[in-house]
Amino acid sequence: MMSFALKSTAVDLFVVFSIIVVGYFIGRIRIKGIGLGTAAIFLSGLLFGHFGAHTPAVLQMAGLTLFITSIGLSAGPTFVQRLKMNGKAYVVLCLTIVLTGAAVCALVIKGSGLSASLAIGIMTGAFTTSPGFAAAKEAVSASAEAIQNVAAGYGVTYPVGVVCKVLFIQLVPKLVHADMEKERSLIALPENPDAKKGKVYEKLDTWGFLSFSIAVVLGILLGAFSISLPGGGKFALGATGGSLIVGLLIGHIGHIGKFDLRPDPRIYGPAKEIGLMFFFSGAGVEGGKGLMKILVAHGFMLWVYGFAMVALPLLVGFLVFRKILKLPLLNGLGSIAASMTCTPSLAVLIQTAGTDDVASAYATTYPIALTTLVFIVQFLAAL
Repeated sequence: MMSFALKSTAVDLFVVFSIIVVGYFIGRIRIKGIGLGTAAIFLSGLLFGHFGAHTPAVLQMAGLTLFITSIGLSAGPTFVQRLKMNGKAYVVLCLTIVLTGAAVCALVIKGSGLSASLAIGIMTGAFTTSPGFAAAKEAVSASAEAIQNVAAGYGVTYPVGVVCKVLFIQLVPKLVHADMEKERSLIALPENPDAKKGKVYEKLDTWGFLSFSIAVVLGILLGAFSISLPGGGKFALGATGGSLIVGLLIGHIGHIGKFDLRPDPRIYGPAKEIGLMFFFSGAGVEGGKGLMKILVAHGFMLWVYGFAMVALPLLVGFLVFRKILKLPLLNGLGSIAASMTCTPSLAVLIQTAGTDDVASAYATTYPIALTTLVFIVQFLAAL
């Protein structure tokens, strides 16, 4: 007699890859050349999460770490050069965007009647910032209701933040009629000096997965360190931020003695795509749980406030980098994606630009954005 039964681990895998399949089909839909691509897996996850689907939390974190480590390693060889060229401009742009978002949040707190905790949750969701979200919860930790408000605001606005920024990244080059070949040449840098000298180093393994794994291990350890902030809060890079920094360092150093530390560049593309698949599927399911319940309880105006906290910083940031800082298009968009701490935006920007060079602008700005957002939520919580 034939029977059919799936073990719990098989069910988890079935759900994850079902989300991915549906997401890729959604991502193929394009309207006037604009589509979500791989980021559509996030929307698929929201749908599955709403209906009670579950995915392993470790798979989501593994996916994000896989993606962000690939970014760090690929951007590392030119990171210092780019920091010297545009570092000050990235700092100005980042502070402008974060402070604009904070100003909108403060206005919402003072003018809408929403509690500070709920408004801060909306802002951290709009900026898609997990460290900021954690800092916000800690800042209001004296009240269980306030913690729930932060989580509610974050959960409602996170999907709005992701979708708006993904669409923004794709729309801007079209609106300014960008010559992408020219823009790629503006952001490109010469090959690293070691390559020009013809030095050959001994590989640790064929593809460089050992170096990749070392970067992840050291990144997780680095991200576990925290620094106490005024007011009782703490700042930490987290596993993903730590992996980004370590990836940049290993990519920059390149070798120790006769051993080559850089993985084969051909693995970065598949590693990033696989990482995003798993991250989006898990993040979507997480955001979809109880989404309608939160909206019913607090109203659809939360989305309006969230949209304002996404759209205004993006608009102000765009005007500043184009009209004042005069940054090349791809440099500016990479820095904006990092200022909004949005990994999906970076993924879409790489696809739109057709080059990994944009990752250096992101990697230069990202730690600045994380630090600033953690401080900002501490200030807003006191309003």
